[in-house]
Amino acid sequence: MRVHAGRLHRGDPTAKLTDTRGSRVRAGVGRASAIIFAAVLMLLTGVTTPAHATVLGFQNVQSSAAWIDSNSDGLADGCRIWADMAIECTLSTGTGFSSTFIEIGDLGYGAGRAWADFNGDRAADYCRIVGTGSLMLQCTVSAHNDFGQTFTSGAVDAGWDAGRAWVDFNGDGKADYCRVVGLSSKSVQCTVSGGDGWDDTFQSAPLDAGYDAGRSWVDANGDGKSDFCRIVGFWDKSVQCTFSTGTGTGFGRTVTSAPLDPGYDDSRRWGDVNGDSKADYCRIVGSVNYSSTTVRCTLATGNGFGSSFTSATMDAGYGGTGTWADVNADGKDDYCRDTGGNRGTCTLSTGGGFGTTFSGTGPGGTTRWADFNADGRADFCQFINENDLACRVSLGTSFGATFRNN
Repeated sequence: MRVHAGRLHRGDPTAKLTDTRGSRVRAGVGRASAIIFAAVLMLLTGVTTPAHATVLGFQNVQSSAAWIDSNSDGLADGCRIWADMAIECTLSTGTGFSSTFIEIGDLGYGAGRAWADFNGDRAADYCRIVGTGSLMLQCTVSAHNDFGQTFTSGAVDAGWDAGRAWVDFNGDGKADYCRVVGLSSKSVQCTVSGGDGWDDTFQSAPLDAGYDAGRSWVDANGDGKSDFCRIVGFWDKSVQCTFSTGTGTGFGRTVTSAPLDPGYDDSRRWGDVNGDSKADYCRIVGSVNYSSTTVRCTLATGNGFGSSFTSATMDAGYGGTGTWADVNADGKDDYCRDTGGNRGTCTLSTGGGFGTTFSGTGPGGTTRWADFNADGRADFCQFINENDLACRVSLGTSFGATFRNN
């Protein structure tokens, strides 16, 4: 179904919009203080670890803190909120850092902040939800070495907190705004970016929106469009994806996996672990002790879901830090996480299992994995504080030099 953009609004923007159904929380034994520290950092820098799809050839990050290409030179820059009043990006040179540019403005609500390519120029723009009473979409575009114009939509239904994402719904290289809407009967909506504003909004038929934890917009069938994926079921749980068509009614068929262990809430992620350009479902399963547990991935086939493979027992890292990123440039996403002592650890995907694990220390802070030096390998990058950041480059099976701006 297509609806005109900018006619809907939710109402009170201060209401907490959640519909969690029986979430499971497991804490790593002996890690309480570190988890609290990580939670404080996440509150300061944004809401979530990235879990969503790429705009074709460009990684959108659903957070206010991101390592992302802000000037279209192929290098991941450090973009974040400064002093709770402005956004700023510090540019990477590949062997260090150069200038920082800053923009004071409305930072928007915590849920729905993203660094994403709103206008299709391969440079990250800052997008968010703003307004009181009526909510609106707003994106401040990158001018490549500065911030440029800010675009604001008419009133929209911004949707539930869980499931808000800026992703490429129609495959045109621009980030669109997608979300879950509705009360007793839920559906998903995507409002399409026109590059200098917003065009049509597409709405699905009523569907099971799934649990809050694990709602993601990812390309599960390899067509370059972001699909809506989630965990459904009560006793027997499954992964379910509703495919985007990007045109016509906007949404196509829904595919559901066989019953599976959906994993711990804070580990539910998607990454292309076998290099076939389709997002696979990965998570931590097994022991309540994250320092001695396993990681499992269920492969997307394009028409549904296929086989799963599980790692040997490993240190899966602090809760919520797991990320899937290609650290050895083989086209397959690897499992990276924080494992204590300011240490980043990556276990390589072989496409049907897991291989080498390697670790390196950093200065500490909030970790992201992104290609700082444009060599095709995701690097170990950290926001130490609002003004201090660093990246330690990946060499594929080990970490090399660390570059820091201060």
